[in-house]
Amino acid sequence: MSKKIKIGVLGAGRGKSMMQYCQAADNAELVAVCDYSEFHLNRIKEKLSDDNITYYSSFDEFIEHDMDAVVLANFANEHAPYAIRCLNKGLHVISEVLPCQTLKEAVELVEAVEKTGKIYAYAENYCYMPATYEMRKLYREGKIGEFEYGEGEYMHNCEPDWDYLTFGDPNHWRNTMSAFYYCTHSIGPLIHITGLRPVSVTGFEMPFNARMARMGAKAGNAGVEMITLENGAVIKSLHGVGCSRNSIWYTVYGSDGRLESAREDTKKGDVTTLYVNNPENFSVKCYQPQSAFDDIAKDFGHGNSDFYSMYHAVEKMKGNEQADIVDIYEALDMFLPGIFAYRSVLNGGIPMEVPDFRDPAVREKYRNDTQCTDPNVAGDMLIPSYSKGNPEIPDEVYEEHKRTWQPHVMSQHKQLKLLVFPKDKEIPQLPEGYSIRKYQGEEDIPHWIRICNNGLVRYGADNSAFTGCMEKIDTYEDTFFITNEKGLPVATITAVPKYPDTGLGLVHMVSVADTERGKGLGHALCAIAEKHFYDNGVTMATLTTDDYRIAACKSYLKAGWVPVNHDVDMVIRWTRVMKNFGIEELQMYTEKGEKDILLTV
Repeated sequence: MSKKIKIGVLGAGRGKSMMQYCQAADNAELVAVCDYSEFHLNRIKEKLSDDNITYYSSFDEFIEHDMDAVVLANFANEHAPYAIRCLNKGLHVISEVLPCQTLKEAVELVEAVEKTGKIYAYAENYCYMPATYEMRKLYREGKIGEFEYGEGEYMHNCEPDWDYLTFGDPNHWRNTMSAFYYCTHSIGPLIHITGLRPVSVTGFEMPFNARMARMGAKAGNAGVEMITLENGAVIKSLHGVGCSRNSIWYTVYGSDGRLESAREDTKKGDVTTLYVNNPENFSVKCYQPQSAFDDIAKDFGHGNSDFYSMYHAVEKMKGNEQADIVDIYEALDMFLPGIFAYRSVLNGGIPMEVPDFRDPAVREKYRNDTQCTDPNVAGDMLIPSYSKGNPEIPDEVYEEHKRTWQPHVMSQHKQLKLLVFPKDKEIPQLPEGYSIRKYQGEEDIPHWIRICNNGLVRYGADNSAFTGCMEKIDTYEDTFFITNEKGLPVATITAVPKYPDTGLGLVHMVSVADTERGKGLGHALCAIAEKHFYDNGVTMATLTTDDYRIAACKSYLKAGWVPVNHDVDMVIRWTRVMKNFGIEELQMYTEKGEKDILLTV
């Protein structure tokens, strides 16, 4: 077997996918992980469970590790300085989105690649999605003639995840970036498909809206780039984080036909499905393109593309000339139109020339250009995040995001676990007019989402949240609802008698609508589950919950569930729970249902 490329990963969050690649593929080996957060390092160390990997909280120490390449999966606005340090150290670089933050960084990055001769692979994974990569193949084979027009969309409603993404930090790069900064998911695939260079761009900024205000993001909700390519063809790029609906979509018009990915709303698999339009016989072919490593890649995110962006980068480092990477020049062809589109807006909407940094003479004009929205980098060239001036956002917005981010932090710990030994439980009397029923069909899903929309599912969740939560359950018949006097479901619990992988009964997704708290419905749900288990011959059942779900913990303990000592910090965490509820004594159990430590306060 040929030598594996030894890889280190900077960033234990987004970097998980790259670590997964190194463990699944046969051309790479994960040797080191670096993250400034000891907490995240410990969690990823536990997950990887490999004594051959070294973990660092210091980049200075990490870069001295014996390795061939570094994956940069740190903050998107901080890639260039780290890439330059790695290249100068003699290491190949795989850079996550984005390549740089300023034109000064772009110049320095290009020159570091040229000086060192090391591989720089820009991991614009949207280029490697099934539909877009097949588009590239067909276009390069001449199947649709000369490129004439294209559109790319990356519209991502980030509001449901903004607290998790920004931690409630008003100065987080996502809160200070312009609408045009995060542009290569929409522009990149079209550049990679055609191989053509952008020469000019005009920008259009969508207004700052209520969604951006709620998020605490200071920019317009989306940006549009109208880009002219070197052959005269035009690309329309649309991307943003403050939209109401998601869309990842691409179309390519050639002189002899059109290629188009499926739209998300068609439920046809969007970027995994391609339509090929042949105008000669008015036919349209629709199919899902296949690639050589799909059996392995299917477990990777972003339509398998996380696998293929890594695969080609590592193969290039191994000397495979057929490996298809996005090099530094192409990365800037994808990125610079966004930078100059915003300059277009700031200058009244005039077209702006997109420079070609392949030419050393062109770089000189931008060697000291630090213009950006980041005050830590821009110096006296600081520009606003929004062309009309940064909007005033109350401190309370960020405080709320900090508060709602805490459950995400807690979720990085192992959850609390409880056991019950089912008995023929009597269901407590419900309030007058309330009753119990089972799941009746898809019409119940919106009710389930409404009930669980208090932290169990994210704000703005759709029907996919239900199917995602229930993906290991063969039937939904084990889901129960409590309905109010109007017949409206107001509480839910799922009680699976024999859950896959454990063989135990499992209580799953327990929630009472906020308006129905304090009526004893949580206690009734526990009794419903326990009786259902007993009726199905279950002798032991389990559930997991979180420390911050105070009411839930109290309800489970009151219903006779017992805590499980299944991780090193469980004694401390359950002791805190006891103090909250004034419990003086609590018996802990092992995961096998045997008595363990007796806790006393």
